[in-house]
Amino acid sequence: MSKLEQMEQNDDNNYDTDLDDQIADQIDEYTPSRLTFDEKLAAHRSNRLNQTFGQINIPYESQLKIEKEINDETLVPLRCKTPHNITRVQIYENSCQALDITSDWQIRALLPYDTITIIDRPFSFNDFRAFATAIEANLESLTLHSVGLTSRSVHVLSQALNQCVHLNLLDLSNNKIGKKGFESIVDTLSHLSSLLYLSLANCGMEDSYGIGIGDLCRPKKLLEINLSGNEFGENACIFIGNALTEHKNLSYLNLSWNLIRGVASIALFRGIEVNQSLTELDISWSGLSYDGSVALRRILIVNKVLQRLNISNCNIEWISAKLISAGLIKNSTLHILNLSYNPITTHGVQYIVQALNVKTSAVSMLDISGITVFTSTVRLAEKIAQRRSFIMKYDCEMPVHDILGRETGMYQR
Repeated sequence: MSKLEQMEQNDDNNYDTDLDDQIADQIDEYTPSRLTFDEKLAAHRSNRLNQTFGQINIPYESQLKIEKEINDETLVPLRCKTPHNITRVQIYENSCQALDITSDWQIRALLPYDTITIIDRPFSFNDFRAFATAIEANLESLTLHSVGLTSRSVHVLSQALNQCVHLNLLDLSNNKIGKKGFESIVDTLSHLSSLLYLSLANCGMEDSYGIGIGDLCRPKKLLEINLSGNEFGENACIFIGNALTEHKNLSYLNLSWNLIRGVASIALFRGIEVNQSLTELDISWSGLSYDGSVALRRILIVNKVLQRLNISNCNIEWISAKLISAGLIKNSTLHILNLSYNPITTHGVQYIVQALNVKTSAVSMLDISGITVFTSTVRLAEKIAQRRSFIMKYDCEMPVHDILGRETGMYQR
C-alpha cells in the first residue's frame, strides 16, 4: 500500500484517546456554586452603598437579608456628605448613582420646581427612594397619580414629606398604598401644617384600617379631601363623622364609590349635621337606605352651610325621595342637587320639584338625568325658572305617571 493510500485511510479513522475523557471527568467532579440573582443584586447594592467594590461576593445569611431590607426603607444617606449649596437635581443624580439606577428625565426636569406633577408613569422602589432623597422643604405641591406607589415606597416618601412644611397639595391617587403606607401617610399629616388639599382616591384603603381613617380629615387647615374609590364602610364613616364634628375649615368631602350602606350613611350624616364648614358633599355610588334618607332629611333641615350635594346612583327609591323632599322644603342654603340615576320614578321627581317650589328654596340646579319626568312636573319646573334662576336636567317627559310609586291609603297624609 502506498503512503498516499495510507494517509487517505487515516483521515477516515476516528482516533479515540483517554485525554478528553479525563478532562470531562475533571469537569464533572467539581461544579462551583452559583449565587442567585437576588444574592448578586444584594451584594452589588451593598458594594455600591458602602463603597466596598468587589469585596462582598458571598451569599448573605437570611437574617442579614431581613435587616438589609429594613434598612433600605430609608432615604439614601447622602445629605451629610454633600455641600449645602448643591442642587436638588445633583442630589437626585448622586442618589441614582449610589443605588445603581438610571436617573429619570422627567423627575430630573421637575425637581427644580416647587410644584411637581407626575401622572401615569410607574416607577420602581429605588426610583422613589432617589426622588424622595432630593425633596426639599420648600416643596408646595406634589401629585403622584398612578405611578405605582407601594407600602414601601410610600413609607420612604413620607420620611421626605415630614420636612415639607410649605406643602399645600398632596395627591397620591390611583396607587395601592396598603395599610403600612396608609399609616405612614397618617403620621406624616401631623407634620404638614400648611396642607390644604389631599387626594387618596382609589388607593385600596379598607374599612379595617381603624381610627386613622378619621385622622385623614383632622389637619386644621385642610379644605378639600378626596377619598373616593376606596373600601370604606361603617367603621370609616363613624371615624370620619367624628372628625367632621370638630373640623372648622373643611369645605369639600368626596366619599363616592365606597361601601357606604345603611348604617354607615347614618354615622356619616350625624357628623355632617353639626359641621359648620362643609359646603360640598359627594357620596354618589353609595346605598342610601330608608334610614339613611331619614338622616339626610334631618341634615337638610338642620345644616345651614351645605351648598352642593351629589347623591346620584345611590339606589334612592320614591319613598326615600319623599323623605328628602320634606327636608328640602325647609332648606334655604342648598344650591346644587344631583339625584341622577336613582329609581325615584315620576312620583319621586314630583315630590322633589314641589319641595323646591317655595320662596325660601335656593336650589338653582337639579340633575335628575336617567329619570323619566311627568309632564305636569316639567311645567312646574318651568314656572320655578320664571321666578328665579333654576335649571332641571332630565332625559324625557311622559304624559302619565309611573305605576310604581302611586300613593295608596297607607302613604297618604
